[in-house]
Amino acid sequence: MVTTPAAPAWHLVEAPTPDSSDHPDAWVATAISDLVRHASLADVGHDDFAPRAVDVLVGIAHQEHAHRRHVLAVSGDEPTAGHAMRVVGHGVLVLPRSDNRHLAIAQVTVAPSHRGRGIGTALAERLRELAVEDGRTTVLGEVEFAAEAEPGTPGAVGPAEGPGLVPGDLPGLRFAQRAGLRLELVERRSVLELPLPDGVIDRFVAEAATHAGDDYRLHTWQGTVPEEWVEQLAALEQSLSEDEPNGGLALEAERWDGARLRVEEAKRRERGQDVLVTAVEHVPTGTLAGMTYLQFTDDRPELTEQESTVVLAGHRGHRLGMLMKAVNLREHARVRPQARRVSTWNNETNGPMLAINVALGFRPAGGSAELQASLTEPARPDQRGSS
Repeated sequence: MVTTPAAPAWHLVEAPTPDSSDHPDAWVATAISDLVRHASLADVGHDDFAPRAVDVLVGIAHQEHAHRRHVLAVSGDEPTAGHAMRVVGHGVLVLPRSDNRHLAIAQVTVAPSHRGRGIGTALAERLRELAVEDGRTTVLGEVEFAAEAEPGTPGAVGPAEGPGLVPGDLPGLRFAQRAGLRLELVERRSVLELPLPDGVIDRFVAEAATHAGDDYRLHTWQGTVPEEWVEQLAALEQSLSEDEPNGGLALEAERWDGARLRVEEAKRRERGQDVLVTAVEHVPTGTLAGMTYLQFTDDRPELTEQESTVVLAGHRGHRLGMLMKAVNLREHARVRPQARRVSTWNNETNGPMLAINVALGFRPAGGSAELQASLTEPARPDQRGSS
């Protein structure tokens, strides 16, 4: 008697593309958000960076600078319009449009209760197919971890060049290596616990301001960038993408202008996010020499994210990075007294910015492995490691 293999209890489908919470298929945004949140809690012990449903919806609605393809692993019947499905796996492929047209950025998440059933492999293979169909030649992936490996840890894995170690037994890393991705860069997550002791920030501000001197003037605002600074803020964002060390990742500089900056502002408003920005003007030329900003949202009142910080090369050495970040943190204490932590990410290769963060009181709190593979060569498992 021949036994027919049982059909898988799940299957892959292209996700619907709702662009608002009123869309009949808006359930997909909630399903993706819930899945990633539960996976993050299981994997790293917090959900600080898990997307909310509104984040997924805004990402679908705004594809001016990057196209997103969502693939779901669902249990049960094929989905129909307006009918929610049980999502047990999710893959998203981000395809840059304005720059980095060779790249595909992939992320795979599987519900902890459904791991080990081939769902992740199926999602990864489908994302690879979509990337190749779109003509992309390089895929990037990211795996978060709760704590960086200490030097000498058996089996710890490091990039070919640069600092940072990832635990070798990290399931997501092993999965990525089997898919042929190589570790190229380690990012450190750092957290600053709030509130800070009285007088700490004022001391940093005073010391950095004395070093900067009278040639530099600060500007701080919340929300929308003043029109007079739009193009210069965009130029600073582009400078950050040009100058930030990225290890062996095949990243090109991003293309920023005022229009792109305004699109990002619109996306933040739709997500219910706000920002606090401090920029520094070089008084003799009337141009901006640097900027930093903090991002927050009312439905996560305890968390603030430290986002971009950049100082133009010709103005470095004046402690402008410390000055801007300290002033922004001081203003943040006034406008967000409910915040209990500031979280930030830095490449382990970015020594100067890490030094500023450590001086301010940021402490390591995990990180991420940044991985890469060619899409024009057969996938080969990456066995490279160090301890």
